[in-house]
This record gives sequence, C-alpha cells and structure tokens, in this order.
Amino acid sequence: MEESVESMRNFYDMIREQEADRLALVEEGKEYTYGELAELSQNLGNRLMQKHPEEKVIFFREKRILEQLTAFLGCQAAGKIPLLVPEDAKDLPEIGEVPENACMAVMTSGSTGVPKVLYRRYESWADFFPVQNEIFGVTPESRMFAQGSLAFTGNLNLYMAQFSIGAAMVAANVFDPRRWAEWMETYKTDVIYLIPRKLLFLPQCIKKPIATVRHILAGSQSMGREEAEKLHRCFPNAGIVLYYGASELNYITYLRQDQMTQEKNCVGKPFPGVQVSVEDGEIFVTTPYHVEGTLCPFSLNDLGHMDKEGNLYFDGRKDDIVSIRGRKVSLLKIERALEDIPFIEEAIAAVVEKDGEMRAAAWVTVCDREALCLPESEKKIYAHLKQTLANYELPYCCQIVEKLPHTESGKKDRKVLDKVR
Repeated sequence: MEESVESMRNFYDMIREQEADRLALVEEGKEYTYGELAELSQNLGNRLMQKHPEEKVIFFREKRILEQLTAFLGCQAAGKIPLLVPEDAKDLPEIGEVPENACMAVMTSGSTGVPKVLYRRYESWADFFPVQNEIFGVTPESRMFAQGSLAFTGNLNLYMAQFSIGAAMVAANVFDPRRWAEWMETYKTDVIYLIPRKLLFLPQCIKKPIATVRHILAGSQSMGREEAEKLHRCFPNAGIVLYYGASELNYITYLRQDQMTQEKNCVGKPFPGVQVSVEDGEIFVTTPYHVEGTLCPFSLNDLGHMDKEGNLYFDGRKDDIVSIRGRKVSLLKIERALEDIPFIEEAIAAVVEKDGEMRAAAWVTVCDREALCLPESEKKIYAHLKQTLANYELPYCCQIVEKLPHTESGKKDRKVLDKVR
C-alpha cells in the first residue's frame, strides 16, 4: 500500500517529540515552549481538518512569526500541505499536481517572475539538518536570532533545523535594529541569522560589544572582508559564515570569515554531499536535497566561475547580462563597482530607454547625503567607476535617492524601480 500524507513523518512530529517544557520560541519578548507550540499547532490542525476536509494544499498569508509557524505546523498536524505566502505577493500560483510524498510547499517566482509552487519531502530538509547545523555552529543549547518572514525558505529552513535538535529561536517581526540588539542581549543569543543588508545596520546601533554571539549566518547577498570586520567589532567572539543556496536545491556553498577577500562575489566551497560545476560560465548543481521533480545537475540560470582552490564565484544571473549598443553589459558588475565606492551604501542598475535606445542607469543610496551635493557627487562617482568599468559599461546617469526598493526577503527589486525614478 502506498504511504499516505497522514502517515508520513513531518515537521509537526519533530516538534511534538521535543521536551515539552523546553524553550522553543521567543517572539519579541513572548516565550513559547515546545509543548505550547505543539498544542497551538494541534488546535489549528483540528480546525483545518473541519474547514478544509478535501483540500491537499492550504495557502496562508500571515504577518507574525508565531502565526506563520503554527500555520505551517498545524497544517502538517492535519495531514495537509502548508504553503506560506509572502505578504507582498500579488498573485497566487496554480497548485498543479501534488507529489505523493510531499509534506510541504513553497512559492517562488524563479527566473520568470511568474509564481510557481515547489514541493518537498520531509527528508529533503531533515536529512541535511545535521550537516548544516554543524557548519553553522548550531547546538541543542543555541538561541538563534532572526528577523524575516517564514514564507521565504531560507528562514523557514533554519527554524526547522533549530527545532530538530531542541534549540530555540529568538524572532523579530519588526525592522528595528536597536530592539534586535536588546533582544540579543536579553536572551543571550549565540547565533544570528540575517541577510547582509540587515546585519550592517547593527554596527550603527550597538555601542557595547555583545560577547555571547558565537556565529553569524548570512545569505542572499554578497559580503566582503570590510563588512565582516565591521560586524566583528560588535560581536568580537563571532565567526561569520556566508552561504549560497536556492529554494529549488537547498544550501549549495558556504564561505567562512577567514576565507573572505575583497572580492565580494566569492561564495566558497560546496557543502558536504553537494557537487558544483561551471560550464560555459553557467553554474550547475547536483544535490540529493532538492525539491520534487528536479533533475540534477540542475541550473538556476546563475553565472559564475571557480578558482584553482575550488571556490565558487557568483557572477550574477543570466538576466543580469543585457545588450547596450551591441555590447554585453553586466548590471551586477555595475552595482558592485558602485558599492565599492566608500561613500555609497547600496546600488541598483537597470536598463532604461533613452533617446530611442536602451541604456544602463543606476540608483544609489549614500552614507552621508548632506555631505554629497550634486553635481560634485556625480563627478566623484564617475571618477571611481572609470577605474573599474569600460566606457561602454558606464551608466548614462546615476541618481542619488533616499532608499532603494527591496523585496520582502531583502533582495534588491528592479521590478519596482519606477517608484524611485
């Protein structure tokens, strides 16, 4: 007889098996034990069985971490497949055919921008938890701080990996680095998980070093040695690990702080059990920890190269390469050249129409807006760019703005640049 969804092991079972009185979650000062988390999830699961008796996949669009977590676990308690949807998602994807062994689903836009559903077996995450926990420095006594929606697989994965060994999460719903620092001290967090853009707000808020933090995890964006040194002044006992991964595949490569260089696009060596190759500049990955229906070696349409030591360098996505006056131009290369300028915090490059032809343009935020007045600031920017970019790669304009658009997961969002133009 084929195994049913109800009889398969899932993440709710994992939570229920932990010591009931052990701390599982602190959400902005409110504590929940594993027993309380299991009870909240089971109660929701009972309601879901009554309300959605025939549905296999249930969508949830929740705002708070606790609500997202109990929705995910409660759905599994009811033998359903949970799908957490980002708050800013405008369209819900088609469910399609549900694989027999799936216990969860995630929504991703992939490379097309069209929402789609990916399904996972429990083992495709759980079997890798011991490997990632060891590399990330997570133990049963760990308390990991994180801020960000569980609708994004990187966040959800790390919560489940913590819970798999009875560790605790210290969660923030709000974007408030000052309060983050307070919670880190109050709950003596030893691991921090934030994307680099969020991490680099902390040195502006932390006046006294936090000694309890031993490990800092970061993904989704690049980080170089200079940024790592800023964080080290706030967390003197912490080592930093930067990872490269994807919803379709799980973790791919990782880079430790002592391996970081000024080349921010280095993403390190493959995780154990993962194989990476580069063919004609395109990255291919072979891993047993992928979503259902994936054939390996698999391409994410990411570009890269490897050095003699086996380190992978992320050179952008295929759609980052555009044609400007018959020449191939990398938008990512323009962004990195801009972000290497000391007074620029962040940059986005995009293609716009100018006088009937497509041209590259850039938008930047600066460290001290008042200290940089146009047109003097623009001259300084182009003086720097000409040191690293060819003439045909230079953006025809570079606009200083108050802030740049980002997706809910913290990634730069070129799709809504019209809001800052």
